[in-house]
Amino acid sequence: MKRKALLASIMALLLAVCISFAGCGSTDKDSAEKTKDVKVTAPTGTYIGQENNGVAEFKGIRYGEFAPFKPAADVTTTEDDQIEATEFGKNCIQPYDEVEVASQDPCSQDCLFLNVWTKDVATKDKPVIMFIHGGSCIWGGTSDPTYDGEYFVRNLAENEDCVFITINYRLSILGSLDLSGLEGYTDDYASAINLSKLDQTQALKWINQNIEAWGGDTENVTIMGQSAGGGAVEMLMADTDTHKYFNRAVINSGSQSREALSKEKVKSNSEKVFKILGVKSIEELTALTDKQISDKMTKITDELGEAHPGLKCADGKIISETWWEDLQNGAAKDIDLLIGGTNGEEDWNSIDWDNSISKPIKDPDTIKKCMEDIDDARADTYGRFYALDQKGFYDGYLAMGDDKVKQAQDLFNDVYFNYPTHLIAEVQAKHNKNTYLYNWEYAPDMNSVLDYNGDAAEVSPWGRALHCMDLCFEFGTKEGYPEMTGDPKEMSDDMIAQAREMLYSFAKIGNPSNDLIGEWKPFDNDQMYSMVITKDAKWDCKANYRRDIIDYMKKLTPYGM
Repeated sequence: MKRKALLASIMALLLAVCISFAGCGSTDKDSAEKTKDVKVTAPTGTYIGQENNGVAEFKGIRYGEFAPFKPAADVTTTEDDQIEATEFGKNCIQPYDEVEVASQDPCSQDCLFLNVWTKDVATKDKPVIMFIHGGSCIWGGTSDPTYDGEYFVRNLAENEDCVFITINYRLSILGSLDLSGLEGYTDDYASAINLSKLDQTQALKWINQNIEAWGGDTENVTIMGQSAGGGAVEMLMADTDTHKYFNRAVINSGSQSREALSKEKVKSNSEKVFKILGVKSIEELTALTDKQISDKMTKITDELGEAHPGLKCADGKIISETWWEDLQNGAAKDIDLLIGGTNGEEDWNSIDWDNSISKPIKDPDTIKKCMEDIDDARADTYGRFYALDQKGFYDGYLAMGDDKVKQAQDLFNDVYFNYPTHLIAEVQAKHNKNTYLYNWEYAPDMNSVLDYNGDAAEVSPWGRALHCMDLCFEFGTKEGYPEMTGDPKEMSDDMIAQAREMLYSFAKIGNPSNDLIGEWKPFDNDQMYSMVITKDAKWDCKANYRRDIIDYMKKLTPYGM
């Protein structure tokens, strides 16, 4: 998410992170030297990748056969087929944006591709991590260097290895439309309402069938999602039918997606989309070219705003109409969980864009108006919190702090991010002791970020960690998001190593504790343990962290319950 001012004008809850980076422990020469092919024979093909200076990488592997607005079918290739896997597959069609890398690369309706990285394909029984990118269900794609698994894999400790996978999936109108209002509709198109989730499940199925060829352990698979991808992880956790494909989950700043639009809202959205596209029948819709759809994507996104197509739908079939209650009742009891977010998630809503990118606005009601607009757009969303509907709640929250603007922004961050994150940990801990919560508060010095970037800087007006700051460190980025992290030369190698080890340890053994950060106590509902990654770069496992805020937030009940 670069240029917060630009994206905030589209929607306040933009979940994309647009980061391009060269990585940690790698030079340009390293990245350029791909001197020989490496082959892997799996049930669905003999894949020809490249060895990138000690990392085997395979790009653009098809995980499902594409049909417009229908669920993906299993691929039909066999181990006898020789398949080149050296270039990223196309990203899903999305609105072009000057700072969204994925939107600038080749995009198509057919985007059912994944990528695989590992140090040594011959090493067996390695943990597997499948990463689902963010982007507000509108933007994103695996060609974005943010998600290049080379850097995470390359910098694992000596004698440690994993299989790291990133996937593309259908976004926006390609991933969530109700086609029942079109002429020629049949039940073959009923699943168009939640294709994004079905694509993610299809990728997991492909991994289950094939990943042993790369040395992956099919009994040790972690799904990981950031932002909108974190919301996708939650939906997969709530669906017990998908659990045969994974046993651990990581959610980064994703709990604002702890909601699902109603079927009625998706139907209304879809009617607007058909008018913009100029189609009245299934035949006309499926005949549209990639370019014809792409040309309309910005208009669709702008007109539908906060309730845009692509958001998940509680349709009662692909996604349960009571999926949150299902989680409360232990639907994901067999899934280990690592979940957390940042203390300044969407602090850019409080920036005084007209005068200073590092100073806050003066009126807290500006934030309140932002919340009102979001809530109006998603007025019947199951699982959403409506903090402004409850008499006295807003004023009571603001009274808990002296800085009213900061307090209003904290309420925004808590309602849409941090309180739902806490609740998921709370619910999961009742059923699975391997539940770990973190609060990421570390951010590079604001003044140094401003000095390095000038007007291009992206900082919280209070110097806090913005949305998905944690991902920059977990994946080892140094040069990819300087607008937020500052001078790559000053980015902390220690923090990168600690965050990477946190993720790897959890994926390997279900516990993020490690020698670099110390003991991490699992969350429980008595002590509420959370690992706080502090502003001064300490890892401090605290009991009852922010308990006064959590207790106050418990006055709210999610819609539909």
